[in-house]
Amino acid sequence: MKKYFYLLAMLAVVLGTTACSDDDNHPSTNILDKPEVTVPDVKESSAVIRWKAIGNATAYIYSLNNGREQSTDQNTIQLTGLEPEKSYTFKVKAQKTGSIYFEDSDYAEITFTTTSEVTVYRIATFADDWDKWYYEYNDNGTVKRVYRLYEGELDREWLFAYDGNNITVTGKNAYNMTLNDQGYVATFVDGSNTYEYTYDENGYMTKVEKNGNIASNITIEDGNIMQWTRFSDGVEQFKVQTYSAVPNVSGAHCIYAESSGASRWLVETGLFGKASANCHTSSGWQHSSSTATYTFEYDENSCIKEESKNYDGYIENFYYTYFSE
Repeated sequence: MKKYFYLLAMLAVVLGTTACSDDDNHPSTNILDKPEVTVPDVKESSAVIRWKAIGNATAYIYSLNNGREQSTDQNTIQLTGLEPEKSYTFKVKAQKTGSIYFEDSDYAEITFTTTSEVTVYRIATFADDWDKWYYEYNDNGTVKRVYRLYEGELDREWLFAYDGNNITVTGKNAYNMTLNDQGYVATFVDGSNTYEYTYDENGYMTKVEKNGNIASNITIEDGNIMQWTRFSDGVEQFKVQTYSAVPNVSGAHCIYAESSGASRWLVETGLFGKASANCHTSSGWQHSSSTATYTFEYDENSCIKEESKNYDGYIENFYYTYFSE
């Protein structure tokens, strides 16, 4: 009898140990398949990355040149803002989010080099909710005509004549402009007002003077107009912009110093310096609690085709088409 109870006790110990062991060990895990990556389209500043969808995966974790890891649930992404003729390494792995049964796949890695060809975009049309301007260019890329139609008929036009660094504009308005060594307007005469412009070495406008007095100071950071100013009763007021990481591929002048003397349709010719490098997300006066926010739609070349401005619920839209070369 004692032997019988001893065997039962030993059996209980064994069973108890087995049960604890089963509780402590998770079920066997499965490793997700490694993605197969291709780069079907590479340009000077962008690349399309694609991989075969992995069964049981709910997300893909990727990075570029071992930078910050990002997540997507798609198996195709477009990388933008790249530099021409530069080598990039892209890594991606498959993941089943929150699962204890599936382990992340190994990283798949691919290296590609952007092209050297740089596509130049020029504004073909610029419009708001009321008006539309059309642009024509000379063979060397300089603007030669801007016009506006009303109900299909010519309503206004401006003709640009060049004499060395001097430009004479005739038509609806009469302007005289002189260009600096960078090819941007140094002096702009509009009737009785004379504007003078200063640019940095990269071609971004940094200061405007009107009739000898400072009209605007412009702050550039990382190729973006972060702030521009105007003067009201002798007091300098500051307008501040924020930006996303999305590149302004086409160079649309959505943000510019509005006190620079030139209307936006004229600034869009590219004569008044470079446009901000990225697409903006907000803009507002520092002394005001109201801020305008912006959203964009893009064409197949990642150029801005529509800009939507929301200012306290009032929506204003701007539209673009382009020539490319």
